[in-house]
Amino acid sequence: MSEKKKQVPGWTYGHSESLDQDFAFRKDGNGNLELYTEDKTHYNWYEMKVIEKHHAPVPLEVHLCKKVFEGTIIE
Repeated sequence: MSEKKKQVPGWTYGHSESLDQDFAFRKDGNGNLELYTEDKTHYNWYEMKVIEKHHAPVPLEVHLCKKVFEGTIIE
């Protein structure tokens, strides 16, 4: 992580080069992954599966569209 920030137990922290920001992820109450980026964009378990399916980090353009339009990644 780029600077020392408060970390909450149960979350795993990292940095995305493609988004140039930090993120945190965990398993939700159902055991599915959820992720929050530094700019407070939330990715649910389904979106995480779509991203994983394509074996690539989230492109910045996709992330910005999701954030601006408060959308959901479906494929």
